[in-house]
Amino acid sequence: MVVRILIPLFIVMFVMAGFYWWYTKKMADMQPGDSERSLPGARLTSERLRSMPHPPWRVVFEIGEKSLGNIDHVVIGPCGPIAIETIMADRPSLEAVEAQSNAAQVMANAAITRGELDDVTSAVGVPCKLLAKVYWGTPVPDRPAGIAVTEGLVAVEGQRLEQWLMMLPPGSLGAAQVDQVWQAVLTGIGRPDPLA
Repeated sequence: MVVRILIPLFIVMFVMAGFYWWYTKKMADMQPGDSERSLPGARLTSERLRSMPHPPWRVVFEIGEKSLGNIDHVVIGPCGPIAIETIMADRPSLEAVEAQSNAAQVMANAAITRGELDDVTSAVGVPCKLLAKVYWGTPVPDRPAGIAVTEGLVAVEGQRLEQWLMMLPPGSLGAAQVDQVWQAVLTGIGRPDPLA
């Protein structure tokens, strides 16, 4: 009889001690301190994209890796869908981009990265032809906001992402098509239909 009471009592005490340890650790992590804490890169990109005017732009925010691989945002505008991959590093220099000897491999890798998104958007007749790698490193204001790495791939400075998007040449997509692509991407990754 005593054993049947003591065993659950010890289990409850063990669980409570574990919860207390976890809680104090989380509270200590939230305290201000001298160490720098980094924000997730996708969150930085998300905050920058929230100021995009809609219409004509639509954004699918913070996509998980299980949905579209390395693509963490999709921006849809008059120029078509743009896959966004956020990278927490300095953007490569123009010299490094021009010195690439394997441009065909880089182009193929970009096409593979945006492949799943292209499948979703092509279903509504608008293929995804551009991957923008958004770098959140040290800003270099004397360089362009976006540098074409190869066909279908652009390296963009995160701090000037909105500026780069607004400077893109206007495309042929109307507001209804932009909404259709936006709807296809959202439902394609398992989110609710925004236009239902």
